Amino acid sequence: MKLLSSALLISTVPFVFLSTALPVLAHPAPIQIAYGEYATLTSRDSNTPINIRDGASTNTYARHIGYAGDRVEILDRLVGNDGYMWYQVRFLVSNATGWVRGDYVFLDE
Repeated sequence: MKLLSSALLISTVPFVFLSTALPVLAHPAPIQIAYGEYATLTSRDSNTPINIRDGASTNTYARHIGYAGDRVEILDRLVGNDGYMWYQVRFLVSNATGWVRGDYVFLDE
């Protein structure tokens, strides 16, 4: 088998082929695994349930409840129409998910 040098190979390729746009093969970006932030639910009265809602608003259904001291993973956050920061959380023990208003969330440092 005879190997061609790159200069010889380019000179033997027809001009039409060189003028045709070829797709550029790029290496895929490395996958970045985003580890969640963790937090603890908090309230002034540890016996009062904290509503965990279907959306970032007090107008949405409270599907779950939590209590002060419950550990959660933060999945998402946004500022609601009420001006409060809301956090989408997942409970570490039950895996239940929902939205809780930011004044009931104490983020880990």
